Amino acid sequence: MAYDDAAELNRRITFQRFVGEADLVGDYRYLDDEDWEDVFTVWGGSKSISSREFMTAGIDQMEVTHNLKVRRREWPEDVRTLRAVILGRRYRLLSPPIDVGTEKRYQLIKAAEVWP
Repeated sequence: MAYDDAAELNRRITFQRFVGEADLVGDYRYLDDEDWEDVFTVWGGSKSISSREFMTAGIDQMEVTHNLKVRRREWPEDVRTLRAVILGRRYRLLSPPIDVGTEKRYQLIKAAEVWP
């Protein structure tokens, strides 16, 4: 994805806030859609940047990390408390928005896709 090209903002990204109860260890339930409410929806883009496999609780899992690109905006809260949904795929936000370039027209957010 060319990060200076607005034509790459070709997907609707819905950012949601967790409103449910965390699990027993305090983690958000990223896959339980009824525990999330929409905050805002914007045009954006997504580019996968890395993947890794790891084992948690004896289960092989995979994590694919993405850069989400959106037009620069003010954020209502710490974005790490939000998740993003693009075409039904859920993303856990890993970083605050980072301004791209000297003109500060776009922001990047690092996110990891949540797998069932």
